Amino acid sequence: MASDVEGRLMMTADAHEATNNTDESEVFELSPEEWQAAVLRGLERVGLTRAELKEQARERNFSSTEARKLWMIIGDPA
Repeated sequence: MASDVEGRLMMTADAHEATNNTDESEVFELSPEEWQAAVLRGLERVGLTRAELKEQARERNFSSTEARKLWMIIGDPA
């Protein structure tokens, strides 16, 4: 799981870089506990449970752009 999390974090940093047109990438390394806390904060921010977000992804019909972005970052760990 650690490599999956690291890959997603690198992808997020690359996306951030592309939108800011900078020459530097930032990589944030999180412990499993920090990752879980960040996921929960994201779910709280979009007002969804993981199951609800997963269902929206399955239907390809997200309630908001932020929900879609969150799914792109956290995906389905199963």
